[in-house]
Amino acid sequence: MRRPALVAAAALMLISLVVAAYKVFSLGYPLVPSAPVYVWNLKFEGVLHGVGKNTLLLLSLPSEEHGQIVIEESIGSGNLSFSLLKEYDNRIGVWSGKTDERGEYISYRASVLFQHKGATVPRPPPPGPYPQNVSVEDRMAAMEMTKEWLLLNTPSRLQTVLRFLKKSDINKPGDNNIARLEEALTKYDNLTRLLMLLTAVNIPSRTVEGLSLSEGTTDRTLVWVEAWTGQRWEHIDPARMEGIPAKSLFIPLSAGGMSAVRTSGGELTQKRFDLHRSIMSRWLPFLERVNRSGRFLDRWSLFRLPPEFQQTFRILLLVPLGALLIGILRNIVGIQTFGIFMPVLMALSFRSTGLLYGLTIFAVIILIGYMVRRYLNRLKLLLIPRMSVLVTLVIFCFTLLALIGNKFGFREFMAVGLLPFVILTMTIERFFVVVEEHGMKTAFQTALGSTVVAVTTYLFIGWEPLQITFFVYPELMLFIMGLQILVGRYTGYRLSELVRFRSFTGDG
Repeated sequence: MRRPALVAAAALMLISLVVAAYKVFSLGYPLVPSAPVYVWNLKFEGVLHGVGKNTLLLLSLPSEEHGQIVIEESIGSGNLSFSLLKEYDNRIGVWSGKTDERGEYISYRASVLFQHKGATVPRPPPPGPYPQNVSVEDRMAAMEMTKEWLLLNTPSRLQTVLRFLKKSDINKPGDNNIARLEEALTKYDNLTRLLMLLTAVNIPSRTVEGLSLSEGTTDRTLVWVEAWTGQRWEHIDPARMEGIPAKSLFIPLSAGGMSAVRTSGGELTQKRFDLHRSIMSRWLPFLERVNRSGRFLDRWSLFRLPPEFQQTFRILLLVPLGALLIGILRNIVGIQTFGIFMPVLMALSFRSTGLLYGLTIFAVIILIGYMVRRYLNRLKLLLIPRMSVLVTLVIFCFTLLALIGNKFGFREFMAVGLLPFVILTMTIERFFVVVEEHGMKTAFQTALGSTVVAVTTYLFIGWEPLQITFFVYPELMLFIMGLQILVGRYTGYRLSELVRFRSFTGDG
C-alpha cells in the first residue's frame, strides 16, 4: 500500500478517535450511549381542599442544582392554575385557585437521573447564618467554646462536632467549656444544635428535605443535614448525629430549611409520594444534559437539531458505513451487485416498507420491468426514450401497489413511493444487459448478491445502538472514511476468487 493513502487513512482515524476520547474523558460523554441506565420515576398525588377560598399549594420539585437530571415532567392541575418558581437552589411548583367541596386532584410526575460522571460539582455556600431561633448570647458562647476546633481540618472539625453532640469524650476544650456549651445547647432540638455548631466552626451546611431512594409509597418526607467537607456534601442524620453511609441514597426536594410541601388557605389530603425504578436508554438522559449545556461541542451537537430532523440524521449518518460494507463485500469478498450504491438505497427504503415486503416488491417490479424491457428491445428505441418508458412503468407499478395497499389495508404497499425509482429503472436495464451478455444464471447470481448486500446493510442501518453511537459521535464518519481508503487500496485476491480457483492450488 502506498504511503500517502496509509497516512491519509491513519490521520482521519486518529482525528476521529481523539475527538471521541475528548468527549468521553473530558466532557463526560457516555462510552456506550445506547447502554441502559436506571432512572427513578417520582409521582406525587394529593387532593387540595379550600371551599370558597383562594387555596395555594407549594411543592418543591427535583432540581438539577441538587445533583440530579430531570428528564421528563408532567403536571396535573385540574381547574387550578400552575406556575413554576425558582428560589435559591429550589424549584417550586405552585398550584393556586378555588376548589369545590370535593377538592381538586393534583399530580406531578418526573423521571430523575442522578448526576453522571463529569458533571459539575455545585459550589458550596459560605458558612452561616445561624438558625433564626438561636439567641445572640448562645451564638457567642458557641463561637467561644469551639474556637480551638478551627485549627483542625474540615473533616476533623465535622467529626469533632458529631462526637461532641453524641456526648463522646474529646480532649478539647476543657470540662468547664464543655459544660457551658452543653447548657447553651439544651434549649434547642437536635437539628438546631447541629446547624448551630457547624456554623460556629465555619463548615458550610444546609438542611435538606426529600425522600429515601427506595421503591414504594409514602406520605412523609425525610429531613437531613448536608455538611461540606471540602470535596463533597456529607449527609448527616440529625437524630443520631452520625454520617449517613454513601450507599444510602436520597432524592432531595428542597434545601435551606424550606418545607417540601406547603399549603395556604386550604388543606391537602390523600397526599402520597410514589417512587419506582425503571430502565431507560442512556441517550435520552444524555439528550437532556446536552440541551442544557453551554459548552462548545454540546452547542454544536446534533441533539440541538429540531426533533423532526434528528431521526433523519440518525439514519443518514450510517450511510457511510453502508458504503464501507459494499466496498468490503465487493472488493474483498467478491460479491457482485447491480450498481455500487443501489443496495444502500434499497436498504434505506426497506425501513419504510419492511424487509419482507420491500424484497418482494423489488423482485416483482424487476421481473415486470425485465419483460417490458425485452419487448422494448424489439421496438429499437433510442436509449433516453427507452429509459423514460421504464421510469413511467416503475412509477405506474408504485401507483398500482399503493391503491392495492389502500384497498386491502397493506400500509407497506403504500410506502413504495419511498423506493428509489430511478435506481430501480437502472437495475431493470442492467438486469437485461447481464442476461443478454452472460445469461440468466449470472443475472440471478448478481441479483442475489445485491439482495445479500442490501439485507446486510439494512440490518446494520436499523440497529438502534449503532444509530445512537454515530449520532452522539458523528466524528466516527472520519474513521469510516479512513477504512474506506484502506479498502480502496486493496489489490489482493477476493475471497470468491480463492474459492473459484482453489483447484489451481491442489486443494480442490
